[in-house]
Amino acid sequence: MSLPSSQAVDNRRAVLRVTTLEILKALRSLAQLHDGDLFALLVFTSIWSANGEHLIGDERYSGLRDIGPDSTSKPVTDDQLQRSLGVPRDMLDRYVEMFIHMGLVERISGGLVVPGAVFTSAEMMSGANEAYDRIVGLISALRGVGFSLGENIS
Repeated sequence: MSLPSSQAVDNRRAVLRVTTLEILKALRSLAQLHDGDLFALLVFTSIWSANGEHLIGDERYSGLRDIGPDSTSKPVTDDQLQRSLGVPRDMLDRYVEMFIHMGLVERISGGLVVPGAVFTSAEMMSGANEAYDRIVGLISALRGVGFSLGENIS
């Protein structure tokens, strides 16, 4: 964040505090989808976010219920996943195998994917809504310490 004028208040430390607090609250809350296991949340989220990263900006899949067909998922390899999380392979493999056993992740040619049907469960829809609400709350809290995004977000 750059300071627009010499009269602008340096609120960067306040912005960092608010952002960190809100992100940690959201992570703890969303980890409840995985029995409170934050690392499980990170592994699962890393898989599905890698699967759909190429869809960012594609309006066909921007609504909450606009889940693309499984053919739109880009598999993430075990190596890519390990590099993105920077953890020992055996630890990561335990979580991946658990998710496969639970039916939350599939191993296909090319890597790991989260099937679209997983996102339609009531629990996942509730989690998506909560994550969205937390983002809106983060923006509100940031505004409360004087941070502006330069656009009107409600």
